[in-house]
Amino acid sequence: MNDSRPRTLVVDDDPSVAALYKKTLTEKGYDVATAATGEEALAKLHTSQFDAAVIDLVLPGIGGMEVVAATRQMDPTPVVIILTGYASLESAIEAVRYGAFDYLRKPADPQQLVDTLQRGLASRDLLSKSQRMLAELDEINRRMRQTQATLQERVSELQGRLETLMKLGSRLSEVHSPQAIMHHLLTTAANLVQADAGVIFRKDPSLNELSPIAYIGETGRELREHSIPLGSGVLGQAAASGQRRVINDLLSDPQLADDLLVYEGMRRVLTQPLAVGTKTLGLVALFDERAQPFSTEDQDLVAMLAVQAATILVATGTVRLRAKSPAADEGEPEEFVDLRSLLSD
Repeated sequence: MNDSRPRTLVVDDDPSVAALYKKTLTEKGYDVATAATGEEALAKLHTSQFDAAVIDLVLPGIGGMEVVAATRQMDPTPVVIILTGYASLESAIEAVRYGAFDYLRKPADPQQLVDTLQRGLASRDLLSKSQRMLAELDEINRRMRQTQATLQERVSELQGRLETLMKLGSRLSEVHSPQAIMHHLLTTAANLVQADAGVIFRKDPSLNELSPIAYIGETGRELREHSIPLGSGVLGQAAASGQRRVINDLLSDPQLADDLLVYEGMRRVLTQPLAVGTKTLGLVALFDERAQPFSTEDQDLVAMLAVQAATILVATGTVRLRAKSPAADEGEPEEFVDLRSLLSD
């Protein structure tokens, strides 16, 4: 369809009338097709797309109103003008009910027909533009609501993380033992990134391995029983490289099939070296079975807490896990050695 020349169908069983309207409209820049019967009109409507249709109300065979109704069923956008030699209130109401833009009494003046078509096409274009604008406005509103919901969720998440850090600060101000501080740091890190389990390892250069000194979660408890050779598996490689690392789908990598974390059923892991300068003292590892990936922000939060954990390792020197004596403080995590006693070693 040529957008610059409105495609118009003139339906009239009087050849002279059809020829007059076609000539007039063609001279006004319309691309005009004609039909002498309702059947012929429907056939052309089925095979071509029209911007407007001028339809005689009285036609042999299928009547004009039936053609209007069929036109509307096939495409609601064409401007429809009814021509009738028997204008009445009833026919006007019926024409509007069937979707006609206007109706003219025959014999309609050609210029009147042109003016009516122009008004109809202008009205259609305005309606189409309004509908597009409303659709765009609805889409903008939808996106704004979505953005608002996302922002609210993000604000809630950040508030939760801030509260977690504030609680950590409060707890650290109330405790004086290195082991309790380490436990709070590990617990806070896990809460911030929504991890179910974790371990803090100390790097033991003399044994060339990682030794667990703190844990949370059932899998953390299991890993407490293991020493991890440096360079071996996900955790050993992370400590050897001195680089933080995230793997969000351990189970999909066939090269990790024998890894200790995979054996424990873990799906994702975040590792953060405990470093002072260029020296790696240990490793924080957080992991669980969730499919939700760890983010860069998660890594940054853990890195911040790892600085404090590294400071504790520097202050305590050699840190080894040992059994807790029956007389020890019941509020002290059992996985921690009394690091204060090591300060004098």
